[in-house]
Amino acid sequence: MPSLKGSPSKAQAALAAVPHKRFQDALPGHWRVDDGRIDGRSVCWLFCWAKTGMGSVAAAEAAERAFDEVVDIPYSLFDARVDHEWAREKRYAPRPIDAELEALLRD
Repeated sequence: MPSLKGSPSKAQAALAAVPHKRFQDALPGHWRVDDGRIDGRSVCWLFCWAKTGMGSVAAAEAAERAFDEVVDIPYSLFDARVDHEWAREKRYAPRPIDAELEALLRD
């Protein structure tokens, strides 16, 4: 399961650099980390921002940089193994998706 690369404060700083109001407004509700492990839904949420930036190239690029700074799995590897549509469906799932995500990342 994805974990933080560094400290929670380093992660917060990287995420704070994404220049999009909707991202920043949603961050407290969608970024969940417990004991250094990132909730699978949170990783999918950040991945989706890196893919589309909600139409903002600057936001997408910053989210991709944040992904690589924060998540212990490189963005390029995550992108190769996790379908964007699957991540879109799962980012707001009512229950944890960690086991499903781990299976995709193992393949």
